[in-house]
Amino acid sequence: MELKDFQEKYTPQIDSYLEEHLKTEVDNPVFSKIMSYSVMAGGKRLRPLLFLSTLKTLNHEIGESELRIACGIELIHTYSLIHDDLPAMDNDDYRRGKLTSHKKWGEAEAILAGDALLPLGIQWITEGSNSAALAIIISQAVGPNGMVGGQYLDIDSTNNDSVRENAKLINQMEWLKTGCLIEASVKMAAVYAKASADELERLDKFSKEFGRSYQIYDDLVDIVETAKEAGKATHKDADEGKNNTLTLLGIDASRKELSSMIVAGKEAIAIFNEPLLGEFFNLYQKVL
Repeated sequence: MELKDFQEKYTPQIDSYLEEHLKTEVDNPVFSKIMSYSVMAGGKRLRPLLFLSTLKTLNHEIGESELRIACGIELIHTYSLIHDDLPAMDNDDYRRGKLTSHKKWGEAEAILAGDALLPLGIQWITEGSNSAALAIIISQAVGPNGMVGGQYLDIDSTNNDSVRENAKLINQMEWLKTGCLIEASVKMAAVYAKASADELERLDKFSKEFGRSYQIYDDLVDIVETAKEAGKATHKDADEGKNNTLTLLGIDASRKELSSMIVAGKEAIAIFNEPLLGEFFNLYQKVL
């Protein structure tokens, strides 16, 4: 099955599930609307699609429970975006072409919406999977040694000249803040579908290459796309003193690094008959 067909089949199901269950499972209708605003603002639904695509790759059936897990991942991702956009963080006015949550509803409301989406996402993942193992995987991926830890390093390294050429710290920061949740999306599917040890190893290698490369792609988007194309402010990182792969390697070398990760990621999953996961790398064509 091609990724385009898979997206056309499952993205509407993800959107419908998110919209319906945020209405029915949040008691306060106004707060439900605030939470739903950022969740339903659009986006690629990359992480839930990675979860479902991994299930497809492992020939596991996709039903209501699997959709609940996938949508739980999206809730957690959206929480991270809401908080990342706050004035104390990246101070962004637009996300996905719409006003950010704090610009639309207020800073306190945005903080609370993010605070609510995180535990609700973990709840959906746990309920859908009936598995403590998946709850542990996602909690570790977004906690102090995962995404939140990466966001701290991002703040700590901004306008910090000592970090500019520190490859180890930059790689750690970009992996944690972006790669961990992508890796968890694939790993949860592999564990849930009871993948073999060899399959787990190959899928983990793929997820690490894709997870790390996705942040390089995002860094490149900041310089090659307009704000209209990206749906958010671009050309900001350099002005704000951000240290990332681009400041470390430069544009050309960053593109080469991205290309090598694509090759390694595809090689890791070449054994599978299903081409879906490898096609996720096609997203990068516009920055290469």
